[in-house]
Amino acid sequence: MSLLRRTFSCLKPYWKRILVASISASIHAIMAGLLVWMAGPLLMTLLNTADISDNGNSKEAVVQTETIDTEIINKNEFNLEEKLDADLDFLVRTKNNLKNGINEIVTGRDKIETLFNFCLLIVLIAVASNLFLYLQGFFMAFVQQSVIRDFRNRLFEKYQKLSLSYFHHQRTGQLISRVTNDVVVLNETVDLGFNRLVTDSLSVLLLSTFLVLLSWKLTLLATLVLPLVFGFIYLMGKKLRKYSARSQEKMADVNSVLEETVSNIRIVKAYAMEKFETGKFYNATGDFFRALVRMTRLRHLASPVNEILITGAGIIILFFAGTRIIEGQGELDAGDFMTFIIALFSLIKPVKSLMSIHVKIQEGMAAAERIFKVLDAPVTVKESSNPKEITSFNSSIKFEKVSFSYNKSQPVLNDISFEVKKGEIVALVGPSGAGKSTLFDLVPRFYDPTEGCISIDGTDIREIKMNSLRQLLGIVTQETYLFNDTITANIAYGLKNISMDEIENAARAANAFDFISGFEDGFETEVGNRGVRLSGGQRQRIAIARALLKNPQILIFDEATSALDTESEQLVQEAIDRLMASRTTLVIAHRLSTIKHADRILVIDQGLLAESGTHQQLLEKDGLYRRLYMMQFKEKEPA
Repeated sequence: MSLLRRTFSCLKPYWKRILVASISASIHAIMAGLLVWMAGPLLMTLLNTADISDNGNSKEAVVQTETIDTEIINKNEFNLEEKLDADLDFLVRTKNNLKNGINEIVTGRDKIETLFNFCLLIVLIAVASNLFLYLQGFFMAFVQQSVIRDFRNRLFEKYQKLSLSYFHHQRTGQLISRVTNDVVVLNETVDLGFNRLVTDSLSVLLLSTFLVLLSWKLTLLATLVLPLVFGFIYLMGKKLRKYSARSQEKMADVNSVLEETVSNIRIVKAYAMEKFETGKFYNATGDFFRALVRMTRLRHLASPVNEILITGAGIIILFFAGTRIIEGQGELDAGDFMTFIIALFSLIKPVKSLMSIHVKIQEGMAAAERIFKVLDAPVTVKESSNPKEITSFNSSIKFEKVSFSYNKSQPVLNDISFEVKKGEIVALVGPSGAGKSTLFDLVPRFYDPTEGCISIDGTDIREIKMNSLRQLLGIVTQETYLFNDTITANIAYGLKNISMDEIENAARAANAFDFISGFEDGFETEVGNRGVRLSGGQRQRIAIARALLKNPQILIFDEATSALDTESEQLVQEAIDRLMASRTTLVIAHRLSTIKHADRILVIDQGLLAESGTHQQLLEKDGLYRRLYMMQFKEKEPA
C-alpha cells in the first residue's frame, strides 16, 4: 500500500461525517459559483441593456438574442473557425438557458424591482453558501481532531508494545516529537486533502465550465499557462518533502535537548552547566530555525510565482478580449465579458489552493514516513499465538544454556544454566558490565534469550501469557521510578480496589509510614517528576511498599540499596527482609554484605557463570568472589 493511500485509510471510520462535509462543500462551491455567474446579468440590468428591459420584455429580448446567435452559428460558411463554432453551438444554447433561468427569477415590472430581486437572490445564495461552509468546517474539524487522536493513541500503544531494546536506540525527544509535532504536520495534509479538495475542485470545475460556455477560445488561451504552473509546483513539492523531513528532525532534536536537560536538571546545576546546556539548546533551536526558514522560503515562493503566472494569463485575456469589444468585434457582450473576467480571477484562489495541496502533501508524507516507521517497527518480544495462563509459582525457575546479545558481534551472556527452587534466595554478583542486570531482565521478558530458554514450573516463559508472567513478579531496582502523582497512587500503581488500610500497611512494612505521615498532605503528597521531592531512601521505600502491596510470588532486586546512605540502607534493608520472607528472591548485589545469608550466590564474569555456592563456600574457593569481597572489606579477614 502506498504511503499516501495508507495515510488516508485512517479516514475510513469517519466516512459518514466526511460525506456530509463533502456534500456541504459541494453546495457551498455551487452557491459561490452562482454568485459569480450573476455578475453579468446584474451589470446588464444596471446598464439598462436589452438583456433585461425595464418594460418587462426581457424574455422576448432574450429569445431574439438567441435567435440571432443561432442564425449566426448556422450560417453555412466554409471558414474553419465558424465551422468549429457551429459544431459547438450547444455551448451557446447552454449559456443562454442559464441566462434565461436567472432572468425569469429576477425580472420584475421595472428596473428597480429587478434590481431588488437581484439583491434578494444574492443575499439568499450568500447565506446558503456560508451555512454549508460552516457545516463543512464543523464536520471536517471533528474528523481532523479524531485523526490526530487516533494516530497519537496508536503511537503510544506501539510504544507500550515495543521491547526495551528499541528505546535504547532512540532519544526521548524524538519519540515525543512523533506524537506531537509529526502528527500535527500529517493532520495538515488531511485538512488539505479533504477540507479543500472537494470545495476547490468543484469551484475550479464550475468556474471553468462558465469560462468555456462564455468563450471557449479565450479559455483555451488561458490554459496555455497551466503547464508552466504544474511543472513549477511539481519541482517545489519534491524539494519541500526533503526540507520538511529535515526540519522535523531538527524539531525532534530540540525536544530531545529540552527533555534531557529538564530530566537531569539536578546534575546540570551541580556541575554549573547551565550556560553549556543553554548553548546546546540555542544550537538546536538555531538549526531548527534555519531548516524551517529554508522550507518556508521555498513554500512561500510557490504562491507568488503561481499567482503571477495565472494573473499574467488573465491580463493578456483581459486586454485581448477588451480590445475586441471596444472595437465592436468581440463575440461577447459587456455582461458576458464581465462574468468571464470575474470567473477567471475567481479561479485563481481555488487553483492556487489545489496547487498547494501537492506541496503540503509532500510535507505531510515526510511526517507520515516517520510515524509509520514507528508503527511498523518490529516487536522483538512477542506473545505466543496461544499463550498459557499461570496464576501461581509452584516449583522452580530454570535457566538452560541461556545466551543473549544486543547485537551479534557483542555477546552479553554465554551458555548460562542454573535453577532457582521455590522459596530460595539466589544472589547474583560480579564486576560492572558482567551482564547481571541483563540476565535477570530476561525473567520478565524485557528481552528474550538469543539461545536457550528460561522456564517456570517446566513451562518456557515465551509460552506464558505476558501479563500473567509479570503478575508473578515484583521488581525493585537501583533507580526507582515514580510517577508525578501522589504517594498513594504510586504505591497502588496498577492495582484496583485497594483500600487505604492496605496501602498504609504496605507503607509500614516498607518503613515508609513515618516519613509519609510527616508530610503536610500525608499519603496525598505529590512526589514530583520522577519523585524528585523525595530523597533516594524515601523513593526506594515507596517502591518497596509498591512491591509489598502487589504481593508477588517472585522478587527481583537490582542493587536496591547500592546508592543509599548507611541509615537509609538499614531502613531499606529491613523492609527488603520483610518483603523477601517466604518468597522466591533473585538479588543483584553490589554490597556483598547484604547477601551473606543467601541460599546460593552466582558469580558472573564477562557473561559467563564463573562460580556458584554459598557465601562461605565461595570465600574458601579463593576465586573472583573472594577477591571482590576482600576489596570491600580489606580490614576484615574472612571467617
